[in-house]
Amino acid sequence: MTEQPILQIEKLDFAIGGHAILKDINCRFAAGGIHGLIGPNGSGKSTLLRNICRIWEPQNGRVLIEGRDYRRIPRKSLSQLVTLVQQDTRLDFSILVSDFVAMGRHPHLKRLQWLRQRDQDIIDQALEVTGTEVFRHRLINELSGGEAQLVSLARALATEAPIILLDEPTSALDIRHKLEIMELLTSLRAAGKTIVISIHDLDLARRYCDTVTLLQQGRVHYHGMAEQGFAEQRIKEVFHVGVEEIATEHGVSLLFYR
Repeated sequence: MTEQPILQIEKLDFAIGGHAILKDINCRFAAGGIHGLIGPNGSGKSTLLRNICRIWEPQNGRVLIEGRDYRRIPRKSLSQLVTLVQQDTRLDFSILVSDFVAMGRHPHLKRLQWLRQRDQDIIDQALEVTGTEVFRHRLINELSGGEAQLVSLARALATEAPIILLDEPTSALDIRHKLEIMELLTSLRAAGKTIVISIHDLDLARRYCDTVTLLQQGRVHYHGMAEQGFAEQRIKEVFHVGVEEIATEHGVSLLFYR
């Protein structure tokens, strides 16, 4: 990873209806890394992601993308820089997978403009990279949770955004699909993408993330390299459980205990 952050959050405060959810958030995310957001339920992980992509805007502080305050970036241009894969990717309406992934090209098209050959090539590549080409002609609401999650990631790739945000992409998946998603994110990191992922599975976060940001009651408890993020005392203070790291031939795993 490079030292220059592609994404920087400075003194961010966010509240809804007078209720403070995020307080004085300061984070720096280097390009070409997997950055985990971890913390108990209600700690502000999903809210922070929505502030980063400007679905919501902070009352105080700022978000810098490639050194620019994102409020000064036109919405369409911002959609070309950062994209969000929501936690619930299941849809209640019928749409072909290919058409769903094609929605990722909208930030690059003018009003009423048809897909160009270059757009179609990018869509095809996104389907290929995520292994979802076989679903191209299926309806997305007929897919399993793991399949739908991969298709949603394909749509994010079709935007060509250098920053991909994911909100709990593994929460409802079986272990095979969880590993499949995380291995895919690893390959995207190798291709230069910057991944910011909120994740409940701390074992996966320890294994795959380069850095972690540990949130507690809307504040940053720790922000730095993953190796130091899972210190026993730190986990006890935030999650109220004990933790032990176990080194295996497949990497470090975490053992939690009461």
